[in-house]
Amino acid sequence: MPFELPDWALDALRGVTPEEIFQVLRARRRWARPSTGAPIQVTLIAGRTHSGRPLVVATREIEPFTWMIIAARELTGADLALYEKWEVTTDEPFEG
Repeated sequence: MPFELPDWALDALRGVTPEEIFQVLRARRRWARPSTGAPIQVTLIAGRTHSGRPLVVATREIEPFTWMIIAARELTGADLALYEKWEVTTDEPFEG
């Protein structure tokens, strides 16, 4: 599934590199879920980079099987706790 990172989204990144984003998006084990409460349908994809850093990437489908990366950030607080809870219920171990 192709992911596009437009220049405006790249310019808005703070503390997350494009390489880390693509590591999460290509990871074997990632947690995708639709966002709620927004007028635009966005899918949030949480996962870990090769070094184990937990990130969430916001994506939007722009055509079938093509997604635009809108934003990314490190998972923290309650979001990180939910992700870690999901991690322990999955059957594939994190391989980094």
